[in-house]
Amino acid sequence: MGELWSRLNERHKKIFSWLAVVLIIGVGILLIQPSKPAEVPASLSSGSSADAKPASSAQESLEKELAAILNTMLGGKYAEVFLTMDSGRRLVIAYDLTEEERYGPQGLTERRWTSSPVLMRNDAERREVPLVLEEVEPRVRGVLVVVDYEPRPELQWAVSQAVATALQVPMYRIEVMFKQ
Repeated sequence: MGELWSRLNERHKKIFSWLAVVLIIGVGILLIQPSKPAEVPASLSSGSSADAKPASSAQESLEKELAAILNTMLGGKYAEVFLTMDSGRRLVIAYDLTEEERYGPQGLTERRWTSSPVLMRNDAERREVPLVLEEVEPRVRGVLVVVDYEPRPELQWAVSQAVATALQVPMYRIEVMFKQ
């Protein structure tokens, strides 16, 4: 290294020292930067789907949006919404299915099926992820709306209509209650 340094002229020595300083600063920034927490890969079940997100996040966002719509419709009166979801969001994953058939000595046939999820390489995160064919959204089973208003049948009907239209839920799954 000493021979190389002695062969460099002053201009090259300055450039080399500046590059060394920039390199040290870059390494320092990388060491100080907080690392991302490792994501837990989606657990593969024996069926053809895996859970993607908890149902509560989808449920809470739907509840907030519907409450905002109803509050706007009621002119600022307070409405609380509670949803019951059928199941959580699911991912339908692609599987590689292999069928093996063997013929035995006395005419016996043996069949064997094996399946494994199709994995794709995610180079950005340096891991393999399953190939997702479809995301199945949770369905709404029932809706309870509590309105801080005087009980009136036409208001109950209007709120039920709004909820049925917004969520595409049949009317018999919607209950509108009034605070008293």
